[in-house]
Formats: sequence, C-alpha cells, structure tokens
Amino acid sequence: MGKLYDYCQQIQDHIDRNQLDVFKSRGELALRCGFLVSLIGPNDADDPQKIEALRKAAKDVFGLDLN
Repeated sequence: MGKLYDYCQQIQDHIDRNQLDVFKSRGELALRCGFLVSLIGPNDADDPQKIEALRKAAKDVFGLDLN
C-alpha cells in the first residue's frame, strides 16, 4: 500500500468518525483534487501530483492535515 491509498483511508475514516454526509464530502473533495478517493485502491501507484492535490483538498475541505 502506498501513501496515496493511506491518505484516502485517513479521509474515509475522518468522514465516518465525524458522521459527515458521505456523498457531499467525497463530492467536494473530488471537485477540489480532481479524482474520487473511493476509486483509489491499495495497488494504485503513488502519484506525487495526486498526493499533493489530495493533501491540499483535505486541508481546505476538512481542515485535515494528512501525514
């Protein structure tokens, strides 16, 4: 598993833990980062551009610092 997948899992956990609307949350995140986090699997390669876009979107949408 790579960093991109781990970050997507952290976001999913954040959405679940805070009981956020799944569709709204994922949709807004997808609009900001350019892809759906639910489509990232454990065997997907780490793409530095996607990772950076996801980190920025998570911070903007949820105030979440991915590490």
